[in-house]
Amino acid sequence: MENFLFSKNKIDFIDGTLQKPEKGKLDYMPWMRFDAMVKSWLTTAMEKGIRDSIKYATSEADIWTDFHERFGKESSPRAFELKQKIVATRQDRSSVSTYYTKLRTLWDETSSILPFPKCSCNSFSCEVGKRLSDYQE
Repeated sequence: MENFLFSKNKIDFIDGTLQKPEKGKLDYMPWMRFDAMVKSWLTTAMEKGIRDSIKYATSEADIWTDFHERFGKESSPRAFELKQKIVATRQDRSSVSTYYTKLRTLWDETSSILPFPKCSCNSFSCEVGKRLSDYQE
């Protein structure tokens, strides 16, 4: 969503850079139109259950702040969910490349939420060992 808003030159609305003008100012109505448009984009892109939880937000910046608190980079519930998926992932009848791709996708998302510590020996096996030991039952 950040990429989409950035491409539309509307990122200033959600990061708080562009503050709401006072009522009666010349730029108040254009700001309100853009705010409504960005809120519409955000709510259209989310699931109904999430949409219901933010319907009383006063601006898209409030929505964005709420999302960062709930789903931000350091989301422990999401990290737990990903670790459970990694543990449950099985090759079954899929090819090795398909199985590895599933695991790699889960590893990458986990790394973006809770980055793996880097070792000082620069050995590839250290990070792989860390990944494997984290997810063993």
